[in-house]
Amino acid sequence: MMRAAVLLALLGVALSLQRIPMFKSEQDAKFKGKFKLIGEYLLQKYTPGHKFDNLAYNEGLTDYLNAQYYSTITVGTPPQNFKVLFDTGSSNLWLPCAGCSFSDIACFLHAKFDCSKSSTCNETSQPFQIQYGSGSMQGHVDYDTVCFGTADSGYCTDRNQGLACATAEPGLAFVAAKFDGILGMGFDSISVNHILQPMDQIFADKTKCPQSVIAFWLNRDTTGAHGGEMTLCGTDPNHYTGSIAWEPVTHADYWRINMDSLAIGTTVFGSNVSAIVDTGTSLMAGPTDAVKRINQMIGASEVINGEYSVPCNKVASLPNIDIILGGQKFTLTGKDYVLEVDEVFEKICLSGFIGIDIPPPNGPLWILGDVFIGKFYTVFDAGNKQVGFAQSAGS
Repeated sequence: MMRAAVLLALLGVALSLQRIPMFKSEQDAKFKGKFKLIGEYLLQKYTPGHKFDNLAYNEGLTDYLNAQYYSTITVGTPPQNFKVLFDTGSSNLWLPCAGCSFSDIACFLHAKFDCSKSSTCNETSQPFQIQYGSGSMQGHVDYDTVCFGTADSGYCTDRNQGLACATAEPGLAFVAAKFDGILGMGFDSISVNHILQPMDQIFADKTKCPQSVIAFWLNRDTTGAHGGEMTLCGTDPNHYTGSIAWEPVTHADYWRINMDSLAIGTTVFGSNVSAIVDTGTSLMAGPTDAVKRINQMIGASEVINGEYSVPCNKVASLPNIDIILGGQKFTLTGKDYVLEVDEVFEKICLSGFIGIDIPPPNGPLWILGDVFIGKFYTVFDAGNKQVGFAQSAGS
């Protein structure tokens, strides 16, 4: 009887899961040379009031351009389909708007939300703006239904879900992006205009979503057909092995946790430091001095603007980097933390570590992006305000 009860309980949890396949875009061929821009973007993201350096061209969102993983949502009635980046480092949903200017190339090249074509949409004149360096994403707030995956998935908000309809996007950052917009999954405390995010409504329905959990499995196999999977309302044991190590969230703004240590052998580069787990950045970031020493220790040479490269034939012999979270060791090999990028006439191997100095009160910070999340199954538990990590199956 007890065994049957346990099996029924597990079946109930499995049925409550919503598995959303993720897609993987090719690495931008012009990735080289953009680390300074990525660093500037991260500074803006995590430093309120930070202004960008004068750069040769305005591309503060380069890191979004180079993010590899995105998935689908629908908005409105009948449903309008969009590809979005699920970003745990921000807390707003925004999409290109049907009213954008023809001169806005990024908007022109992507799917646009048209409130007039949705019977459940409420268009407002409430302005919305996010500053990105010398440019800004501008638009207004609409209210409508938002569904994860497809409209018939059942994982939908009501028609009162706020979203930003962007009529102007900054610079050229989104022109080549494979996704249309961004769905933030950080905490509501950092939401622009205090708009509640779609996940709040999904989590509130305990019948459908007994666990307020989002989990990510990113497929790092470049030959794989699928980019990965995001799971709502639970975890998928098919995508991880062993137990999940948990770290409590220390501040309910970003998914900010304590990192016990980051080390190469006996050399420790960070001990009991603050780290943000961010699906919206492709790299690992940390204080400039520490990252410089890491790159020196792995034998990397600086190329330009904080980028470090290693000979591609040396990647297999690079030292392991150990990160301790929740008392458990997570090891990155050279293959994990080096990015192989195909340039026009050559293949280059870039260190996946970038140095950024985020000042107090938010900093100093380490940022665990896709370099880390791609190796380890990552669980964002909003109900218990904690982040969990486990070995990804097949990694």
